[in-house]
Amino acid sequence: MDYRNLAESANTSIQKLQEFIESNGSSDTLESIKQQMTFIRDNALEDKDPSLELNSSQKFTYAILSAREFSSPQELELKEYINKVSRILDGK
Repeated sequence: MDYRNLAESANTSIQKLQEFIESNGSSDTLESIKQQMTFIRDNALEDKDPSLELNSSQKFTYAILSAREFSSPQELELKEYINKVSRILDGK
């Protein structure tokens, strides 16, 4: 896995989420996605596979949350940054 690319992509998602939150306000969904992206970024920065660092009872839900919640053009653009993280994680 390209941990550097994963960390950069997760960090970009975090920045875009923060910009979106500043413009549109926060929500539980946005905060959850942001926390998950931070977890991914922080583990990737340590050359760790974030998927393997989760507790056995935990799963990433950010893709499900964004798919269910995002529909406006601005949200769909944000979703693309989030989906890039998924593609990198899936491409291990």
